[in-house]
Amino acid sequence: MTGRGSNMQDSLGLMQFHDHQYLYSSSSSNLPLQQPLLYHHHQFVEAREGCTGEDDAPEFVEPAAAAARAMELRACKEVYSEGGGAVEERTAMAGAEQVVEEEEAHGVRMISLLMECAAAMSVGNLADANGTLLELSQMASPYAASCGERLVAYFVRAMTARLVGSWVGVAAPLAQPPCAAINAAFRALYNVAPFARLAYLACNQTILEAFHGKRLVHIVDLDVVPGGALQWLSLLPALAARPGGPPVIRVTGFGMSASVLHDTGNQLAGLARKLCMSFEFYAVAKRPGDADAVADVPGRRPGEVVAVHWLRHSMYDAAGVDGAAMRLVRWLEPKVVTLVEPERAHGDAGGHGRFLDRFVSALHHYSAVFDALGASRPAGEDASRHLAEHGVLGREIANVLAVGGPARSNGRERPGSWQSELALHGFMHAAAGGGRAQLVAGACPAGLGYTVADDADGTVRLGWKGTPLYAVSAWTLCTPPHTRA
Repeated sequence: MTGRGSNMQDSLGLMQFHDHQYLYSSSSSNLPLQQPLLYHHHQFVEAREGCTGEDDAPEFVEPAAAAARAMELRACKEVYSEGGGAVEERTAMAGAEQVVEEEEAHGVRMISLLMECAAAMSVGNLADANGTLLELSQMASPYAASCGERLVAYFVRAMTARLVGSWVGVAAPLAQPPCAAINAAFRALYNVAPFARLAYLACNQTILEAFHGKRLVHIVDLDVVPGGALQWLSLLPALAARPGGPPVIRVTGFGMSASVLHDTGNQLAGLARKLCMSFEFYAVAKRPGDADAVADVPGRRPGEVVAVHWLRHSMYDAAGVDGAAMRLVRWLEPKVVTLVEPERAHGDAGGHGRFLDRFVSALHHYSAVFDALGASRPAGEDASRHLAEHGVLGREIANVLAVGGPARSNGRERPGSWQSELALHGFMHAAAGGGRAQLVAGACPAGLGYTVADDADGTVRLGWKGTPLYAVSAWTLCTPPHTRA
């Protein structure tokens, strides 16, 4: 896909403003990357000074004897240098091996203690779990250079919160943190690791195929907060450059943060003006599963094609009541639904299985994610990587482990996989006509360990060294359309 020509006239696009539409200007800045330290090697020359006396007078030596002594001296120096260098090299290698062995032993010890703690918590042995957490809290830091140590530190935090909740008998869902902080953390993750970028690429390709040849198109984003307008800022130029000219596009964004929605609408509107596109943005400061969410969605225009997108995560409850969210998706009668989900088992079909099952699956999933981030940003004190780990991954680990059981959604069962939920509610996999996996594989960074796999049903699985971490799937409604309310 190519952009429009540089000679495009920069005219004002048709902008529609509604009562619940807000367009404010804001800017986002990337976090500065830490500059590497430059180590300067200095040479020190030692000079010896002294007085020359009679004993220091040069000794007269025959030329032949002098040459023999010089050769003998050079040979001695070579032998000494070779032997000393070998000894120093062997000593350095032994020291490095010892450090590696100590780090490995430290990592094994931490994982062993973490497993012991999880086992104790799963049977209600809070006293032993508390003692183990106290020991682990002294061993792991979220600022450590080791990926494994940082991972353990966040697991310790989550399990400590769960332990406290178990003691006081509280298992309520975690309070939603400031959306601005989540937005910044997700943008850092977007820049540090390619998972979100690759997922957006696959989803946008699917939406482009669904909108092919259509004049009126409508995108419904069920959760705008993570990353704001990142995905749609790359889709609009592709729509504008398609043969026959750009479509008339509307975007409806759900989210709990009005400010993030305003920022998203402002960025998209500004880009649409530059691309000479007719554009509308609707900000719905609610969750798609809220009772009255349907009333805030604009009515369908005759002949309009709808695409629904959802990036699922565990940072906060983005859906509300899951059954109501699914009813909204069916009510929209979309031509395509693009879904991004973590490849993480949840214990059972209800999504709130036993704590130990959730612990094991989360440890497997996030250990690979932390390893991938460490390979992308190996510096010990990388600010962007720390923000991504603390603001996104740490929050997800806390929500998966610290708040368990049916109380995660006030007694309502939560679907472990929305792919299975879509299949149960009349959706089927959409055909992958454009070769999404090949497109994503071509954009995947080479030589680091990121992997792309393609299922027979068209699901694209993004992974790390063969471990699937995120699934990108596309769905279409296969049952006859129901009557819209």
